[in-house]
Amino acid sequence: MAALRKQLTAARATVRELRRLGRLEPVDDAVVTVVLGLAAAVDASPDNAALWRQYREAVADLRGVGSDGDPDAVQALLDALRGPEVRDP
Repeated sequence: MAALRKQLTAARATVRELRRLGRLEPVDDAVVTVVLGLAAAVDASPDNAALWRQYREAVADLRGVGSDGDPDAVQALLDALRGPEVRDP
């Protein structure tokens, strides 16, 4: 099982590089926490397709933080993670 524990290591490396490039600041810690948490969850349940989808989307959003100067990037990520509104018919 240890061989499967690669996403958390990769996510940490991505965060480290984005910080080195100056694209992540302390204000982005919530986004970083989401990505690292999902990476750990994927490592723990590598056959869960829903987790992989959320993780992939979160990593894409993380990589976009700081790249376009959009101050609402963090809110956009949180809105995307929240998913569609569920209503009782």
